Amino acid sequence: MRTHASAGLKSRARTVLAGKWTFITGAFLFEMMLNMALEMVIELAFPMQISGGFSIPHMLCTIIAGLLSVIISAGSTYLYLNVARGRQYQLRDLFFSFSHQPERMIGWFFAILGITMLFSLIPAVLLAFALVSGSRAGIAASVAVLLICIIGFFMILLRYIMVPFLYADAPWKTTRELMHESSELMKGQKGRYFYLQLTYLGLILLALLSFGIGFIWVSPYISMTNTQFYLELKQEI
Repeated sequence: MRTHASAGLKSRARTVLAGKWTFITGAFLFEMMLNMALEMVIELAFPMQISGGFSIPHMLCTIIAGLLSVIISAGSTYLYLNVARGRQYQLRDLFFSFSHQPERMIGWFFAILGITMLFSLIPAVLLAFALVSGSRAGIAASVAVLLICIIGFFMILLRYIMVPFLYADAPWKTTRELMHESSELMKGQKGRYFYLQLTYLGLILLALLSFGIGFIWVSPYISMTNTQFYLELKQEI
């Protein structure tokens, strides 16, 4: 497989986006407003705290909002693939997943959520026991386990990071098939993808310094570059 350096992928992303920035940034803003609207509805209908405790309806609605956000995000991935491949694209591509087996992405969402909870629970339990026992060695061991869990979590996350792209190409495949295919695609590529994400830090910092306004351009640019990475893995570029 022919591989491109991060600079090469970014160059291809800029070339693809040339002349399409108005549409792409508009689609990004529309997607962002949809997610913000979901959050506002939840906050207004189900406040987070009730009598000093947490609202269970609020938590459930937050999960539902997260699911809808993942489904919309998968539609965004479909949109970027169409743009990258020179195919016809339109704003309604953002809703692609709602009519194409959205349960595939829901399954992926819960799989990642389960992995996150598992890797968070193990060090938390160990640390709780160490604090109760007052053992310094136990606390040190818990911190070490925490670091190992963080590394392990990111390794697993990187393994399945291509699921949204694979789903956009083949929504009829099961979640298990998509996760397996992503795992195969990312063999020997996790380090490259992780490094690619690190190269965005400068742009993200600039976007933050602009009070977030810069993300209107930075986010689509990052998404298109990641799309180019996927197309490279599929040997399309």
